Amino acid sequence: MLWIVTKYLVTAGLVVLVSEVAKRSDRLGSLVASLPLVTLLTLFWLYYRGPG
Repeated sequence: MLWIVTKYLVTAGLVVLVSEVAKRSDRLGSLVASLPLVTLLTLFWLYYRGPG
């Protein structure tokens, strides 16, 4: 259960971070949003947890 909560908090924090950066600067926000951060985070979660 703690694992799921940790994943949700880290992923939500990443989304909030991109949102806050976009509020301050449109160009920097679009740059950060276009980075494959969520994809890399998902791959990390899958690798760390393993199959199943």
